[in-house]
Amino acid sequence: MASEITNNGNGEMSKEERKVYDRQIRLWGYDGQKKLREIKVLLIGMQGLGAEIAKNLILSGVNSITLKDHTEVSILDCCSQFLIPRDSQERNRAKASMSAAQKLNPNVKVIVDTTPIEQNVDSFVTSFDIVIATECSPTTYKRLSELCRKAKVKLFIADVYGLFGYFFQDVNFKHNLYGEVFLDNDKIYTDSLPAKIPRPYFLTSALLKFQSESNRKPNPDTCEEDVEELKSIVNPILDQLNIGNNIFDEYYGELFCELSPTTSIIGAMVSQTAIKNAMDKPIEKYNVFFYDHIEHEGQFHLL
Repeated sequence: MASEITNNGNGEMSKEERKVYDRQIRLWGYDGQKKLREIKVLLIGMQGLGAEIAKNLILSGVNSITLKDHTEVSILDCCSQFLIPRDSQERNRAKASMSAAQKLNPNVKVIVDTTPIEQNVDSFVTSFDIVIATECSPTTYKRLSELCRKAKVKLFIADVYGLFGYFFQDVNFKHNLYGEVFLDNDKIYTDSLPAKIPRPYFLTSALLKFQSESNRKPNPDTCEEDVEELKSIVNPILDQLNIGNNIFDEYYGELFCELSPTTSIIGAMVSQTAIKNAMDKPIEKYNVFFYDHIEHEGQFHLL
C-alpha cells in the first residue's frame, strides 16, 4: 500500500495520495499539503505526550518523523501512551511505538532512534526541519534551544505534569531563547511587572528547577515530599513579588504522571502549531502556551 500511495517523484501527489488527504486539502489547500509532506520532524520522547504528537503529525502527512527515545516502557506509560500494545515484549518505548505509529499512515516514513539525545552530535538535530522535544532535562532543552536557533531549525519544547502542561516555541528566531525564559528567572522577574507574568509561569519555573535539582519530575511515590520541595522553590519568589503563596494550593496534588486529558490538549496544540509553521503560517507574536487545568483554559503568552 505504501508504494502505491507515495508521490510521483516530481513533487506532485498521486491520485491515491490525494484521496488519502482529501479532507485536509479541502481545509488548507493543495499547496499547504505539499509543503507539509516535505517536512522532516524529530520527536524526542515517546511517553503519552510524544504519542499524541506523533499521532497527529503522522495523520497530517509529514514526510518523515523520527521517534527518538532511549528509555524503557514503564508502568507510568499506562496512563496515556496509547501507541504501545499492552502485550508488547519490546522494552524500548520508541521501538514499541513504531508499529502502531506506522499503521496510522503508510505515506509517512516512521523512523526509530534509541540513542540518548545528549549523545548526538549537533549536526543530527540540524538535519530536521522541525524539532519537538519532550521529557528532556532543562539543560537539554536549553542546549536544543541554542542549537536550533543557530541552525534556523524550528523548535517546540513541551511537557505535561499531571493535569498541567505547557509548550515553548522558537519559530521566528526573534524572541527569547528557552533558557532566557525559564532558566534565567532573575532576569524575567526584574524586567517584567508581576501583573504581566501569567500565573502558570511561576509553577512551570518551579517544576523545571525541581527537575534540574532532583534529576526527575515529581513522582507519585514521593508526592508529599515533592510538594513540599516545590513550595520551597516557588513561595520565596511569590513573596518577593507580593503574590500570595497559596495560589497554587489547588495545583500541587495534580502534578504527577502524565494524564490523557492534558496530553491530548498539549499534544494537539503543539501539532497544530507545528503544522501551521510547516505551511508558513506561524503564530509569531507569542512563544509560550500554558494549559491551566484549574482555570480550564489555555493561553499563549510572550515572555
